[in-house]
Amino acid sequence: MRRTYFIIIVGFIIGVFLAVGAVGASSVYGRERVVPGVRAAGIDLSGMDREACRRALASLEEKLNTTPVVFHYRDRNWTFSPPEIGLRLDTQAMLTGALQAGRDAQWWLQWYRQWKIKKEGYELPLMVVISRQKFNQKLSALAGEIATPPRDAAFRVLPDDRIEIIPGRDGMKVDEERAYRDLLSALSAGKKPEIQLNMVHVKPRTTTEEVQAMGLKGLLASYTTSFDASYTDRAYNIRVAAAALDGLLIPPGQEVSFNKVVGPRSSEAGYKNAKVIVNNQLVDGLGGGVCQVSSTLYNAVLLANLEVLERTNHSLPVPYVPVGRDATVVYGAIDFRFRNNTESYVYIRSAVNGNRLTFKIYGNTDYKVPVEIRTRITEVLEPKVVQEPDPNLERGEQVVKQKGVRGYRVITERVVRENGRLYTERLPGSFYKPVNQVVAIGTREPSTGPVVPPPSSGQKPPPDKKPPAAGDSPGRTPAGGEDIKPPEESPEPPDGEGMAPPERQSPEGNGSVPEVVYPAGSP
Repeated sequence: MRRTYFIIIVGFIIGVFLAVGAVGASSVYGRERVVPGVRAAGIDLSGMDREACRRALASLEEKLNTTPVVFHYRDRNWTFSPPEIGLRLDTQAMLTGALQAGRDAQWWLQWYRQWKIKKEGYELPLMVVISRQKFNQKLSALAGEIATPPRDAAFRVLPDDRIEIIPGRDGMKVDEERAYRDLLSALSAGKKPEIQLNMVHVKPRTTTEEVQAMGLKGLLASYTTSFDASYTDRAYNIRVAAAALDGLLIPPGQEVSFNKVVGPRSSEAGYKNAKVIVNNQLVDGLGGGVCQVSSTLYNAVLLANLEVLERTNHSLPVPYVPVGRDATVVYGAIDFRFRNNTESYVYIRSAVNGNRLTFKIYGNTDYKVPVEIRTRITEVLEPKVVQEPDPNLERGEQVVKQKGVRGYRVITERVVRENGRLYTERLPGSFYKPVNQVVAIGTREPSTGPVVPPPSSGQKPPPDKKPPAAGDSPGRTPAGGEDIKPPEESPEPPDGEGMAPPERQSPEGNGSVPEVVYPAGSP
């Protein structure tokens, strides 16, 4: 009895080993043929060797290339061929997948997998490759027909100097990533490549709430100066520099450097030669007139109650602002700097209309306070009279070669009225050196022959009059085509005078830009 059991057990073990060995041998030696029951898009690949399977998949690729890919959105359709969107069959991956079907488990389980495939069949999923570049190009083109771009929130200055906020708006765009995934899923599942497009919301770069939080509500201050427009090069320079500052949007706490914003005063930047003050003399230099821009802005900054960080007066009084209220600039050496010391944004507009330059500063008018700028001359410095012998003049003749100009020491204060109280701030003081009067005195003996007038750039006073004493002149001397202004105060220009807010003046004075301001494009 025991012998019988032993024979049965040994026979069973041998049978199992033979069966497993047969399956193993089949798995090992049949790897170059497709397991029976494997299909791909309706094509039976059963028993095919590698080359036959490759040919069958090539025909499948040709079929796929003629299958239209359709995108739907509402009642609109867009049809593309697979090559147009960069879609192709990955034949190598399909070939590997077909030969590996039923052989992707431990060898002692492969017989079960292959038996199941033979019995139930196995549909090999389509394996495709899509060029994202081509796909995105085509999808972006059709998306442009149905997408709605977002609109950034913005603001604009109204004619009455109030700030109006233009609300932002969400946009709609095609969900390209989802369309890509849906196309892959449809092809893998053997479905028709017909894709329903989905739209997603797109937020604007700058929202309405962000613009409102900037705090811009209206005009804080403005200041206007005049110039002689007949000096065209100087007037041109004023326009160029003013245009560089127009539209400047300043966040709370940010410092502004005039030189950084305006940039070098060079011919490459568009500047021309005009009169500038160098060592108490008027000479030609690139960018003459830019100091009128910095001085006009300085006064607007003072009246807007912004913090002044750096300011330097000219060596001589200038004609376009009262003494003590000018601000000279030299690129790389002397700057005018100020800070937005408010808790809201500040917006600067400039305009040149005719012979008038205006700066307007906008901000949160909820905190606007009355500001007065006071100047006081603490010392008047009379110029000296310097006599120079001149052999070209006869004895007794005198010619004024250089008029004398008084010098001044000036104190400037900003007086702010807030909550019923006055607050006085001492601003940077000003010192203007006197310019000596130079008189040429004749040393040549009188001639008995015909008198030939000597060459001279000055004017010859009558023989019976003495040369004017230093300081006896009206206190005016040429400055870039304009006379130097006496040091008395001049009335403040009315707010808004000479400025058209909706237009930004180009250097030529005939250009314009939209009045709408999009903060997302500002620094």
